[in-house]
Amino acid sequence: MIYRRRVVRSVVVASACAATLVAIACATARTSQFDSAIDARNWSDAATALAADTSLLRNESTLFQAAMLYSFPDRPTYDPARARELFERLLREYPNTSRRQAATDQLSLLYELQKASNDAVAKQQGLRAQIAQLTSDTLKLRRSIDSISVRLQAEQDQSALLRKVATRMESDLQDRENQLKVLHDELNHLKAIDLRSTIRT
Repeated sequence: MIYRRRVVRSVVVASACAATLVAIACATARTSQFDSAIDARNWSDAATALAADTSLLRNESTLFQAAMLYSFPDRPTYDPARARELFERLLREYPNTSRRQAATDQLSLLYELQKASNDAVAKQQGLRAQIAQLTSDTLKLRRSIDSISVRLQAEQDQSALLRKVATRMESDLQDRENQLKVLHDELNHLKAIDLRSTIRT
């Protein structure tokens, strides 16, 4: 009976050890996959390996490498928010890490980049607002110019019409003055004839 218990206990211990070794082996394999991808500069593969097992981040070195993985704008894995989160976690969980200075410097750079990005966005928004205002002002000015042009054209048309009317009236006046002159001449001629007739009588 005692022997059987010892055998059972030995089997349980052996199974537990085997399970631990398998877990360690798997973790080592996954870590090696991440490290291999980092060494080969296959950033997307490294991010995939990391996403497949976030327990890798329990390792100080891997945590630092992961933070660096997301830190650079020229990498397809660039994620400044994620990088800041991981650097802050590294400094919090491993305050005496030998990578503290590098992590602090990179974290400061990330915050500067974020500030520059925010400033750029704010400037772009300001420029868009100015462009929108200038566009609106330009449209209003164009409508005003068009309205003035229409009025000027109308006034020019009216002036041309008035000139035509004035010219016609001047022509009519000239005709009437000529007619009056003719009538006056005829009247004077008749008066002269009548006067001669009276004298003869």
